[in-house]
Amino acid sequence: MGNKYVIAAWGLAALTACLTPFQALAGSPEFAYSEEKWAALRDNKLEYEEIGDLIHEYNSTVLQNQIDYKEYREKDRDDIAQSYYDAAEDIYSSIEYPDSDDSGYAGRLSAALSSELQADKLMEQGDNNVSDSEVVKLGYDQTEMELVKSAQTLMINYWTQYYNLEKLKTSQELSELQYQSAETKLAAGMSTQAALLTAKEAVTSAKASILSAESSLNQSKQNLCIMTGWSYGADVEIGEVPVPDLSAIEAIDLEADTKTALENNYGLKITRKKLANAQKTSTKENLEESLKSQERSAKSSVKNAYQNLLLARSDYDQTLQAYELEKKNMETADRQIIAGTITPNAYQQQKASFSTAEISVKTSSLALSQAVLNYNWAVNGLASVS
Repeated sequence: MGNKYVIAAWGLAALTACLTPFQALAGSPEFAYSEEKWAALRDNKLEYEEIGDLIHEYNSTVLQNQIDYKEYREKDRDDIAQSYYDAAEDIYSSIEYPDSDDSGYAGRLSAALSSELQADKLMEQGDNNVSDSEVVKLGYDQTEMELVKSAQTLMINYWTQYYNLEKLKTSQELSELQYQSAETKLAAGMSTQAALLTAKEAVTSAKASILSAESSLNQSKQNLCIMTGWSYGADVEIGEVPVPDLSAIEAIDLEADTKTALENNYGLKITRKKLANAQKTSTKENLEESLKSQERSAKSSVKNAYQNLLLARSDYDQTLQAYELEKKNMETADRQIIAGTITPNAYQQQKASFSTAEISVKTSSLALSQAVLNYNWAVNGLASVS
């Protein structure tokens, strides 16, 4: 097994004590997946496609919500309202109002009135309650999907940081080459000490940027691992993000997707259910207005996600064009270095430009993946309703 060890807090302290650091309890029973699927989830490689299942089985927030939901399972609006009434009655029955000549009358009266106010608020919450087990479940489901999206985004960010680090390393190599050139020119009397110092500072700055980038990359990895069930510092291989499907982008039907988004949206589902549960006229009116506003926001959210997707696709196409140009320049430089018609310094600079163009294609592809992710989640239930 992998070394995921986030343990569901189900009162299994004795069992937990017997587990090794390389074992973990999942949220689902063993028969929920095949042996092959469990093996894939429990190995020490985090694949993009596994994120949803890993969040469901090992994320501490999701596991806690699964436990908490047991308290609400199969409870309707009246059941939950009654819990408020019962709590209020418990407070009412415990209130003791002092006589005016009792010792500490003012303080005891203040405490009694405070308890009465608390009980009154609980009674009001019961009257206004629009929640039930379905509303609670939808809220927990929404939280889980938001965590999946966050983890997927974090993996995309991880690889974006990784390639940006590669770009910084290329910049460092180039700055070191320029520093060596500055030393040679200074020795030949063709440059100044100030120019050499500037080149040296560029090398120092490049090294500092790399150290900072390495630290950020490691932190992103640790955060991603913890979200998906591993312990901090675990030796986990991060799988790559799938390349965006350009044909799927071309096939998008915004009008149909917007309709689907309104049907799938967790926030809208919750508001609709609350509206169905509402008993007071004022509460119904407020929820009806909220629903209309949320629907407008959801539609706008899907439209904005689509526009951002188109922009990301355009940026990706432009980056590919720039890469093709640099590729041709690199092929020319390769021929020139063999023929001796280009200096080694100029050749290295061209290699750096080509390497940067290659990395830009990868980071642009990741940006497009993020835009696709945002759009798909907007359609599949997470369009903003605020």
